Amino acid sequence: MKDAYIKALGLKSYFKGLVDIQTEEVWFEAKDTPAPTIVMFAQLFFYVRAAKRRGEPIPAFLAVIDREKAALMQTEKAVDLLADKSINWPKSGSGADRKLAAQIAPYVQAHIVEYDIEHDEAAFVSAVKDAIRDRRIIRTPITPDNLRQVFDRWVDMIGTELGVQNEANYAVLFFADIMHDGTNEYMHNLSARMLMTAAGPTFLLDGKTYELASKRGYQNFWAIYHRPPEEKHRHYLLERRDSLLPLDEQKFKGAYYTPLHIVDKAYDELKAALGAKWQDRYWVWDMCAGVGNLEAKHSNLRNVFMSTLDEADVKIMKSNPAFAGAEIFQYDYLNDDITDFGEIDYDLSNKIPETLRQAIKDAREGKEGAKPILVLINPPYGEATGGGLAVATGGGHNKAGVANTKFANSGMSEYGKASNDLYTQFIARIHREIRNAKLAIFSTLKYVSAPTLREFRKEWKARYLGGFSLHNRAFDGLIGDFPIGFFIWDTSKQIAIDTVEGEVLDRNGRSIGEKIYLNYDKEKLLTEWVFRPRSNSSEVVPLKNAITPATATKDLRGLRWSDDAVGWLNCAGNDLQNAGSKTMLFSSGYGSARGFFVTPENLWQAAVVFAVRRLIKPTWLNDRDQFLQPSEPLTEEFKSDCLVWMLFNGSNLSAGADGLQWDDRVWSLVNHFIPFTEAEVGAKGRFESDFMARYISDLDLSPEAKAVMDEGRKLWARFHATPFPRKIRDEFKLNRPDAGWYQVRRALEANGEAELTDFEPFRTAYASLSDKLRPMVFELGFLPE
Repeated sequence: MKDAYIKALGLKSYFKGLVDIQTEEVWFEAKDTPAPTIVMFAQLFFYVRAAKRRGEPIPAFLAVIDREKAALMQTEKAVDLLADKSINWPKSGSGADRKLAAQIAPYVQAHIVEYDIEHDEAAFVSAVKDAIRDRRIIRTPITPDNLRQVFDRWVDMIGTELGVQNEANYAVLFFADIMHDGTNEYMHNLSARMLMTAAGPTFLLDGKTYELASKRGYQNFWAIYHRPPEEKHRHYLLERRDSLLPLDEQKFKGAYYTPLHIVDKAYDELKAALGAKWQDRYWVWDMCAGVGNLEAKHSNLRNVFMSTLDEADVKIMKSNPAFAGAEIFQYDYLNDDITDFGEIDYDLSNKIPETLRQAIKDAREGKEGAKPILVLINPPYGEATGGGLAVATGGGHNKAGVANTKFANSGMSEYGKASNDLYTQFIARIHREIRNAKLAIFSTLKYVSAPTLREFRKEWKARYLGGFSLHNRAFDGLIGDFPIGFFIWDTSKQIAIDTVEGEVLDRNGRSIGEKIYLNYDKEKLLTEWVFRPRSNSSEVVPLKNAITPATATKDLRGLRWSDDAVGWLNCAGNDLQNAGSKTMLFSSGYGSARGFFVTPENLWQAAVVFAVRRLIKPTWLNDRDQFLQPSEPLTEEFKSDCLVWMLFNGSNLSAGADGLQWDDRVWSLVNHFIPFTEAEVGAKGRFESDFMARYISDLDLSPEAKAVMDEGRKLWARFHATPFPRKIRDEFKLNRPDAGWYQVRRALEANGEAELTDFEPFRTAYASLSDKLRPMVFELGFLPE
């Protein structure tokens, strides 16, 4: 957490010691979990007091930070506090507690500026940088670009404390407040007034008086923002007051709903990437506007075009005063105005407003002085599979043929599989229509890194300007766990996508770190590392689980075997999203997906592939990370460790069984993956294959692998010594001596009511081997750090 703040604040010269982050200008007290602000300052004051008594230099500013909030104050405001002999200072900084906090509170509360990181992160970062540069706190100005965001914060921190009954009055009270610097009024033609009295601010409107229930929010708000606005902005801001109503989140919940606190983050990112006056400098077109979420925070709607597929949404947006001044119209972006040859002809529908047509024409021709175009969208993420079916990746209603649009059929022949995704269709049409636009898009991250979209990236190139990613659960209606990126691109710069780095937000929009997304087009993927033996004419039973034949009738795989094969390793997909659920070892063919036959020659590679794909837990953030071929030589110990890890993993579904019914025939499974001899485990019959016992006997196992083998041997011996009831024998097909690890483990667990098996020693040994191998997945280059 400290490192995240150091990077965000751009600290160049710092020290981390008793004072968590120490620079010449600012000292920081940091907490990993939320803590009371005053308690954090109490601990920081202890260190400042000790340094002052030793005659050491102390900083001009003090700051406290945790994952949710931050606060800043000038050190000079604490000088009297440090000299107060009535305060009972502890003997160590860690002794600073709530009791000390209560003593220092009167000194501190009137002089600190507090920031809610969710809303005020940019203001805090700016204030600290200004404090370091100028040795003073500089407040954030109110401008046309941040008017909507400032108003929303004012309502939250000040307006709700006034007891206003009619929310429409918030706007006039807000303007009365911002046009007053605490001493003087700067506009006298307002319908509301703010008077500063000895008791604090008092608001007057329509003969009624409004006073604050609590002044804390008022003091904190005006410690963050500067008032009044610059004179050149005042009249324009005043003209916008009729559109300033408190935003009701429910009114903006459409099919492609973007939460308003995430829109705030997006606008902060746009300001950083495009400049402070981007809302005035750019035409903005959102052709997936829905009910207008992305424009709810825009302060210059005269520059905004909002189009959407559904006429009902158009009516909703036109009736919303928050969008007064915007050009709103119905438009089906992936089907309207597209010729049979994939060209764009606006005369086909005559829906595009003339002003937007001219803006696109001027921008495309590079007309001098023409206002550039920003496309700001959160398009649907519907995806069609190769068979024309839909995958519910969120962002809208998915159904068969979801990606079968006119533009996909006529304008995306060179984009490969990108025609299956709705959002890449939007990107492709924008690329053809407005080649030099800025594009700010919410989407999945496939277009950046997925190997299946390599052809798309050959065609679509742009310069990355900045952005962030966040948990998909921040959006209503999205299933699964994966990242959604808000990335900003300059499409006039034909730069191949390389690495994309940005802040990471959780589902509540709070910063939790940073993430680099790689373009793997030039990397050697793990899927291409292993030689894949060809199938022969020998028929086998296709499986859907260890001992269960496949039930699929369409696209059925796993019907043939291969020369000298001992198993089938299923390893569909090359990313972490697929690795967790699609990495399995079978004793016969698998009924679907992709993988390869395991032979004595490629067994060590199969074990490595199995282990590295399953050792790292997939998360919402890493699910698109791709597995790579090793960048470092693999030791024999690593190979044998991976083999043992695979043999005793829950996804080792190798088995020995008779009586499998499939395709009107009876089939048997031969298990080649038993690492012990019959004598070692007390088997009552002969194993048909002793391949693995012979193979592993020639290996020099590490202590961790030996421990797993020893504990596994005990469980195998217990299995062969247990007289299982008929129900368990039938369920797990225990009708051959060469039962596999899947059968051994599951049968012992199922027999727990009759005779409990202690798996804990095995789990401990297996966890130790896992802990050894897990960091090596990164060290050896199988996954990027």
